[in-house]
Amino acid sequence: MGIGRVVLAVAVTAGAIHLSDVARAQADFEGIWIPDHPPGLGQPPLSEVKLTPAGRAEFERFGPENDPSFRCIMPGVPRGLADPYPIEIVQQDHQILMLHEYYHQVRRVFMDGREAPDHWVPSLIGYSTGHWEGETLVVRTTHMSPDNYMSISGLPFSGDDDTYVIEHYTRSGDVLTFTAEVLDPTNYEQPYVTTGRWKLAPNGEIWEYACDPDFGDVG
Repeated sequence: MGIGRVVLAVAVTAGAIHLSDVARAQADFEGIWIPDHPPGLGQPPLSEVKLTPAGRAEFERFGPENDPSFRCIMPGVPRGLADPYPIEIVQQDHQILMLHEYYHQVRRVFMDGREAPDHWVPSLIGYSTGHWEGETLVVRTTHMSPDNYMSISGLPFSGDDDTYVIEHYTRSGDVLTFTAEVLDPTNYEQPYVTTGRWKLAPNGEIWEYACDPDFGDVG
């Protein structure tokens, strides 16, 4: 065998080993998950939230009429993760789908290395990309609108170009936990952090969700 073929064979073998290691590192999050926390679990007490003067002023201007969920509009990231409704996770090569019963929200986490396109319009769900760090899924979400309130009490989100959310998901047995850090220097002196967890439900179901705008978010 020539030297070139030996080098190629070694490279292919090394590549195969690397891909095998990566495949093993990716945890299995597939299935339906039931919240294992009451609504709002993991949200810090208001007394511990470090708002900037601008953030404090925005918080004090908030009223229930400003909350999109009271107009039957889905909550954003990461608030929608702390609600008491199940989610279904579907893993594909190029993306991970998070299918929420709540508002029938479909969230796509792109796993193929792409970046958010310049033309992407800001929204409550934003644009999410992810990668694996061992068996932990790390998600970065950008392009979120100022209507992305952090809590029902009206903790604000500026939606500025430098804002984003970093989430970490880790599975231990039949429990899936997450931590989300909100980076919004306009409103917060330090990242706003929330956490939560779900339990795997092998026989779980995603039900129809309805919201009547005349009565607000009543489920």
